[in-house]
Amino acid sequence: MAQVSFMDGIMSINGKIGDTIYRKTPSGKTIAYQQRNPRTSPPTEQELRHRKRFAIATQLARLVLNHPELQKTLMKTYKQINIKKRPATLRGYVLSQLMNMLKEIDI
Repeated sequence: MAQVSFMDGIMSINGKIGDTIYRKTPSGKTIAYQQRNPRTSPPTEQELRHRKRFAIATQLARLVLNHPELQKTLMKTYKQINIKKRPATLRGYVLSQLMNMLKEIDI
C-alpha cells in the first residue's frame, strides 16, 4: 500500500498503487515505474546454459579474487586493457573472462 504525505504543501508518495510503484531515490526524487508481470513460460535451454555458466564463473571468480597473488597478477593485466574496453571492476573483468572460457568449452 502506498504512503502519501504532505510537507509544506508538497505531496510525497512512496509504495504501490495498482501496477505502479513509487519510490524515492537517494537524491530525493520520486520515481514511478510499472510492475512487471511474472514470467509464465519456462526458461529456454539457452537461458539455462547461461545461468549454469554464470553460476560456475561466479564461484571461480570468488576463488580467484580471494587469492592475493592471483589478484595482484590479474590487476596488472586488467590495468593494461584500454580503459574504454575494460569492465568497470576487476571482478567484472574476471567474470567476463571466465564466462568466455566456459562458453568455449561448451559448458
